[in-house]
Order: sequence, then C-alpha cells, then structure tokens
Amino acid sequence: MKKLLTMIVSLALMVLCVPGLTACNNVEKNITVVAREQGSGTREAFDKVVTDGNGNFLEMSVDGKKVYRTTSNADIQKETGNVMSKVASDVNSIGYISLGSVNETVKVVKVNGITPSAETVLDGSYAIQRPFVVMTSSVTTLNPITADFLLYLKSGASEQHANDAGCIYLADPAKRANAGEAAIPVEEFEAKAELPVGGKITINGSTSMEKFIKKAMSGYAALYGKTADELFTLDLQGSGMGKSAAKGDKNGNVIGLSSASVKEEGINSFNVCLDAVAVIVNTGNASINDLTLKQLYDIFSGNVAKFSEIVG
Repeated sequence: MKKLLTMIVSLALMVLCVPGLTACNNVEKNITVVAREQGSGTREAFDKVVTDGNGNFLEMSVDGKKVYRTTSNADIQKETGNVMSKVASDVNSIGYISLGSVNETVKVVKVNGITPSAETVLDGSYAIQRPFVVMTSSVTTLNPITADFLLYLKSGASEQHANDAGCIYLADPAKRANAGEAAIPVEEFEAKAELPVGGKITINGSTSMEKFIKKAMSGYAALYGKTADELFTLDLQGSGMGKSAAKGDKNGNVIGLSSASVKEEGINSFNVCLDAVAVIVNTGNASINDLTLKQLYDIFSGNVAKFSEIVG
C-alpha cells in the first residue's frame, strides 16, 4: 500500500510540473546567462550599450579601470557557435551573438521593440550594433600577397561577401573610418597577372567575422586559381587576439579582425561592414519576445534570476 501511495504522489508531481502549467512556477529554474569572454568584440559591443538607464553599463571605465558587471554565474563561451549551441540546448538560457550567425536553432528577441535587421542597423533604431573591422600593423610593411589581399578587402569585392555573410556592407567612406579620422574610400581591385609572393597570409581575430572572412578568402583565392587553404592560415579566437596579432606582426603577413571599434596605437584599421548583436533565447521560450536595455542589464548582471520576474 505504501509503495502504491508513493507511486501516486510521484505521478501527481510529474503532472503538476509539466512545463507551461502554473503549478510549475514554484520550481522554475534560474536563467542561464550565456556570455562571451572579456576581450570578445561581441561582448564589448553588447556590454557598452546595455544599461540600467542610470549611467551604468555592463562594461565601463571607473577611475581609469574597466569594470565588468556581468554576473559571476554566467556561462562564459569563447566562440559564437558555442553560445548558440548552449542557448539551443537550454530552455532557460539567454545569450547574444552576431546577427549574421543566427539560424533556426535559436529565437531572436526584439530590443526596445526593434527587431535587428539591415534596415534597423543602418537607420540606427536597433541599439546593439558594431562594426566589423580589418586591422594591420601600422609599423610593419605588408608583404606583396598580404597587401594585395588587403586591397581586395578594401575594394567593392567585399560587398558581395558581406551580403553573403549576413552583415551590412559599408560603402560610405566616412563610416569606414573611425569618428574624426580621414575617410577611407572603397578601393578598385584588379588581380595581378600572377599570384604575389609572400607565402601564406595569417588571419586572426573575431569569431563573429568567420562567415565574412571565409567568403572573402575563397573569392580572392579563386581569382588566382587557388583554394583558400593554399593561401591562408585562419585562427579565430576573439577580437582581442586579432588586435594582438596585428600589433605583433613582424613579417608583414598578418591581418587581424575585430567585431568592435578599434582605435589603438600600432594598428591601421577600417570598418568593412556593420553587424547587429542579436539577443537570443531558446526556441521553446514562448514568454520572452521583447526586452528593454534595462531588462537585459538586470538579467546579465544577475539582478533578475528568473524569466517570470521580467515585467512587461
């Protein structure tokens, strides 16, 4: 009899805790905050926009030092694909990735009522956006093949690659440069009669720019009857790595990639396109469709622990 009663109680609890039922609210799991590592261009773009509305951001400078307010309980991931996989597998999770990397495995959330798109990025109505930046050393002369590929990236050829990668090509010379700096025009590119010398080009940096740079590598290599693997070494581990690699280039064969603005001594850079940082949740999360910047701040700082605590 005792065994039968135990089975009945267990079955009753299973019924009460079917996801979506009100009775389940008392066992609702905490939000899994999925964030990128410090130094990631995607995180920087996200953290410097998401605010509590009172002058506090998830990343800001306080007394000359960087302060990060993302919760210490966050699940930190080093690659775009890992963030997406984590969110796709955890119904209680929330994260952020490049809009160009979004696929059907996750759900994109509006921010302040605006859906991220090419139109809302260009008109500025979608708040969380950033440039995709190409970097080289400002003190080391590029070898012939690396200089040739850089010219290709600066040319109109990049427009198709940007479109294919889901980012927004920048044709405006003023927007291709940092604010207050000389405009950077779209260059003309014509393949040389023979492949320039210099060996393999090393490309380091942002994982968010993977789609774009792979398209560009393949397009450039094809002009010379080569494959991308024959001409390039690709190692993408974050924007911080891209900056360090460009600065540390001693042989003139490095191109760095950053998914956040770059204005640093020792680096030449230009903005090739714009991208939105999309906020994503699990496809099974029916309750979260639109969040304000303040709500995002509360979630990612750990001030809000459960999705049911989100008001509005």
